[in-house]
Amino acid sequence: MDMEITLFSKPEELIAWADTFDILLNPSIEDAAILLNYMEGHDYAIGIDSDGKMYRQDIAEENGEIELYPIDDVIDTVCEWNYELILDADAHRADPKDFQDYSEYQKKYESLKADEKRLDRLFDKTCYGKEIIEVATKLADRVISQLGNKENLEKAAVTVAEGVKEYRTGKRGR
Repeated sequence: MDMEITLFSKPEELIAWADTFDILLNPSIEDAAILLNYMEGHDYAIGIDSDGKMYRQDIAEENGEIELYPIDDVIDTVCEWNYELILDADAHRADPKDFQDYSEYQKKYESLKADEKRLDRLFDKTCYGKEIIEVATKLADRVISQLGNKENLEKAAVTVAEGVKEYRTGKRGR
């Protein structure tokens, strides 16, 4: 695939793209930096063509593969990577070699959890996040319609909320 794309090198470039092509995303400078940093950390870069369509390029290789890659997929992928890194940091801090090792992984874990909060807000704006909310709403409505009294309703609401939260944090949008 031989095409001309302009890769984003600064968070401001991603924000400018979003202001034109995905105004509802409205990422902060920190949000955009997280997305770009995770992509770069996994040997990818994102950019756009002359029409504003987003692409992902494998930067591990010279003339790496370029593929159409919408912002929803960028966010979903970064969320998955963040989740995997959280699990890895958590496992290391649970079984450290020494106190310094524990401290390093604890710091990394806390940083990743801070990223997760920002990424979750972005994820909610993706087509995947919206789909999860839609499914959860339909599920809750169905459960509510099958319940008779207020006490059962409150118990069911808690159960549904816990189930949705578990689904969102454990399985992301796919």
